[in-house]
Amino acid sequence: MAGDHHGPSHMRENYERHFRWTPKTTRHAVGLLVVVPGILFWAAYRFEGAINFEAKKRGESIWEK
Repeated sequence: MAGDHHGPSHMRENYERHFRWTPKTTRHAVGLLVVVPGILFWAAYRFEGAINFEAKKRGESIWEK
């Protein structure tokens, strides 16, 4: 059998040697490092004080009025 016998873990163990910034990896990085936290911060700001989990009985809404 020809070829290297490194197995599938070779690329995982040496990713820093093989990583390249491409348009696809840039989109993934921006999405994970900017867009996702931005959505979470927006949701936290938007719904601050609107939800209350304290002492709720079955059937009562968690949304403040």
